[in-house]
Parts: sequence; C-alpha cells; structure tokens
Amino acid sequence: MPNDCWNHITITCEREDETGELRRLIMNELQRETVQVVKKGKRGIIFDMLTPWNPDYEWMETLLYRYPNCWVKNEWSEESGIAGVWVGFVVNHQPIVRNLAWEDISIEGNAFLFMDENEGYCEEKV
Repeated sequence: MPNDCWNHITITCEREDETGELRRLIMNELQRETVQVVKKGKRGIIFDMLTPWNPDYEWMETLLYRYPNCWVKNEWSEESGIAGVWVGFVVNHQPIVRNLAWEDISIEGNAFLFMDENEGYCEEKV
C-alpha cells in the first residue's frame, strides 16, 4: 500500500478569468474524488488533494500547458516525512517550474513529538 501524500494546491489566473480558463480548469481537472475545495474565487482556487507516494508532477506540468495564464503552487507532505513546495507558471510561452523538497517530520515522528505527557496523544487545543 502506498504512502499518502497530502497536497495543498493554490491555482490563480492573472486576469479575472476573461477567457474562462480557471472555470475550464476546475471543470476538467478537479473532478477527482480526492479533491476537497478549501476556497474558490474569481481569480483562484485552493484545494486539498490526496495522491499516492508523492505529488502528481506530470499532471501539474500538464496544467501549465493547458492553462498557460494560471500560476500553480503545491505545498505537500508525505507520511514518511518528506515535504516540499512545487511552483509552476508560464513566461513567454515557456513553462517555469521551481521545486524544493526536504526531510520533514514523519507521521510517526509527529505522534511521538507531540504526545501528551499524561494521555498519550495530544488533543489539538487552539
């Protein structure tokens, strides 16, 4: 069974969606059962998506070709403790991609580090 990768993706378009590009992207690309919309506006959308092992880099790069007026950012983490940020956009018809990954806290490390001294696991208190 693959490790889960949690993707927090922001997509924006430079103009107020004159071309319908953002609307087409939402209708054509985000109709997956693992997509949960966090926030949606005239010029952008933020959503969470689950993928196996790591981000779907191929899909994100395809978005740049299909929707060149959009900017895409994915902040992701994988349960083994790898995390990163992927940003893609188009300048002068050329896709530009920046990708940074690092070792973060694993799901087990998170449970261990934030364990409540008295009860085992810490309940989130805000």
